[in-house]
Amino acid sequence: QYQEEIQELNEVARHRPRSTLVMGIQQENRQIRELQQENKELRTSLEEHQSALELIMSKYREQMFRLLMASKKDDPNIIMKLKEQHSKV
Repeated sequence: QYQEEIQELNEVARHRPRSTLVMGIQQENRQIRELQQENKELRTSLEEHQSALELIMSKYREQMFRLLMASKKDDPNIIMKLKEQHSKV
């Protein structure tokens, strides 16, 4: 099956001028490089957003922990549970 596919592609290529094939390949290469660059930029942007979100969430959890600690000073069981949950995060 592989050989048949290669043979079929070669036949199609023979019917087109070589310069047309080379230009098509060059254009595809340019598009691939552009897409790779875009992927790098998107990945960097995503990592920055994730980092910012992690920082925001850690600050939020810290504030919530302090709020709950302040409101539940009298119950040691709740304090222990909160400490356990905070340490897991």
